[in-house]
Amino acid sequence: MTIQITLEHRLLQLSQEEQSIAKIAATRHASRLRFKALLANRRFAYTPVGSFQLRRDTLRRMVSKYSEQLVYRPLEEMQYWFTYSSGAFLEPGYPPLFYSRTEQRRMTANKSAVAGIGEGIAGFLAQRYYQCRKLARPNHDYPDIVMQGNGNTYLIEAKATTDSTLGIKQVLEDELVRMAGYISACAELDTRPVVGILVGTALMSETDYRCYITEVAL
Repeated sequence: MTIQITLEHRLLQLSQEEQSIAKIAATRHASRLRFKALLANRRFAYTPVGSFQLRRDTLRRMVSKYSEQLVYRPLEEMQYWFTYSSGAFLEPGYPPLFYSRTEQRRMTANKSAVAGIGEGIAGFLAQRYYQCRKLARPNHDYPDIVMQGNGNTYLIEAKATTDSTLGIKQVLEDELVRMAGYISACAELDTRPVVGILVGTALMSETDYRCYITEVAL
């Protein structure tokens, strides 16, 4: 079985002023608001760059290579979740279960499986579209993957969800300030140009993934 992946991309080229503000945006609320205002005026949008099919065996290898956590059979876990969420396991005639609780919550997919797949997809796209190789896989640190290729150092941060595509786009938007500040600071420590790559994956079904890449360059 193969997974159909659609891909969209956008590029943010930071000016010298934006780099300076981004460096302190993480610790200064006023600078963070100013940086967001500058980005709002840029209005850089996603552009579709095509679609392709990915073999499940290839994705399994990418998850084991790039996932921060050891996830047991994440693709099968998601297959079970999408089957469950479609209502296939709800027998007719039985009312929904009610649990006494003080706040509204909904059933969600296995977060480790979703995150592991998102990291595997991010690593695969970095290899495919940027022809880079893994240098390090930080553990409980930022970013998710450090890679090298084409004379650049790539800092890869992966996000994934089973919610709508609008949801994952907002997640990347929220992460943009952090990535911009990080690569602006790292550029002073690396002899190679530093490029930030935010990869968001929306798992729409077990065979349909929507991926969004935000590339941040200096």
